[in-house]
Amino acid sequence: MRVASLLWLACCACACAGCGAADEPASGPACASCATPDGAADATDAASDVASGPSPWATSVVSFTPGSDAGFGQSTMPAVVLGPPQGAGRCQGSLDVVALGDGGEIVLAMGQTIVDAPGVDFVVFENAFVAGCGADDALAFAEPAEVAVSEDGVAFTAFPCTATTYPFGQCAGWHPVLAKGAASAPLDPATSGGDPFDLADLGLARARYVRIRDVRSGRGAAPSAGFDLDAIGVVHGG
Repeated sequence: MRVASLLWLACCACACAGCGAADEPASGPACASCATPDGAADATDAASDVASGPSPWATSVVSFTPGSDAGFGQSTMPAVVLGPPQGAGRCQGSLDVVALGDGGEIVLAMGQTIVDAPGVDFVVFENAFVAGCGADDALAFAEPAEVAVSEDGVAFTAFPCTATTYPFGQCAGWHPVLAKGAASAPLDPATSGGDPFDLADLGLARARYVRIRDVRSGRGAAPSAGFDLDAIGVVHGG
């Protein structure tokens, strides 16, 4: 989470560190079976607003393994990462996220299969923003993560994420998010912001699961260290 939000985050420091109910232990289990908390109705409603067919968004959390100094957003899991993004634009990062923590990992199932077609096939939305709200994207506050995809949820193929400075190549977590809410569908990468990915870069024809793994950039402090996931959207689905 970003420096501009630290005062707000101080009020959340005692949030549940488990991914489900507030009475779960701080080292709580993976989130595959988390129930939607009462306070997450807005995110669930937003996801259902675009459900005229198979959802173009992530629809379930298969697993969640928080890294060190995580905690932010876990009290609203899994709804906080399902459905469309809640972007806040170039100048600030959205608070509608879950922090993975340093080295944390999350696997999500998409509402429809991602298929390879010309151009961008899916988009990962974090909450990067440009410092000073300027025009120079090199000033983006980035918390990079490796993105991997799978057709069966078992064998994953990763996009290479090796860059440690701007531009961050095929890492996620460095493009501001412009899209917000159900109006984001159908997804247009040219206007949505977020980090675009093309299955052709991996030589894959389709994928149904997306894994995001924080690369331990050392950015951010507890309880919001590491990559902050907002949403994942399918551009080419079937």
